[in-house]
Amino acid sequence: MKKGLIIIDMFVRDIKNRKDRNNLIKNQLTLIATFNKSKQPIILVGGRKDGKLCASSNPVMLRLWGNEESKNIEENKLIPELLNSDYDYYISKPEYSAFFRTKLEKICKKEHINEIYLCGISAGVCVYFTGADAAMRRILPILVTDASGSPNKECHKKNIINFREILGLTISTRDLIQNLKKKSR
Repeated sequence: MKKGLIIIDMFVRDIKNRKDRNNLIKNQLTLIATFNKSKQPIILVGGRKDGKLCASSNPVMLRLWGNEESKNIEENKLIPELLNSDYDYYISKPEYSAFFRTKLEKICKKEHINEIYLCGISAGVCVYFTGADAAMRRILPILVTDASGSPNKECHKKNIINFREILGLTISTRDLIQNLKKKSR
């Protein structure tokens, strides 16, 4: 069985004004390099890879978030640092969870992934819902706390606690790297 790294919604439009931007990107790129060395799958998740609009038609999401997409196609893409990295799969997702109406479950089965390490722009929304859907599919979701973000530090602390209390495990980038290195020896 394998582990998989899933990085969710690191859109140019969302990350550009975030205070945790540099730390998130640094940790995610470090994880990508480590997962590549240990030959574990890396999956990027976002909107359409070309940045073209694919706004939600879900009335609940539209009420909560409005149309989040930018008219500037480049801002709807994932950040170049990730798109130019060495990843295995790209998934375009229509809603919160990376499992909802995507091929993620098929990829996990094909790759024999039974643990996913989740990170991304919003630990309390899309990262969380992907973790919940993973658990329902008997795939262990683990939140990488310092490679996942939230609008502010207080919100992030709450999101980590919520993930830990409801879904299970959390880990730091440093500890995850150490664990992967131990297992590859």
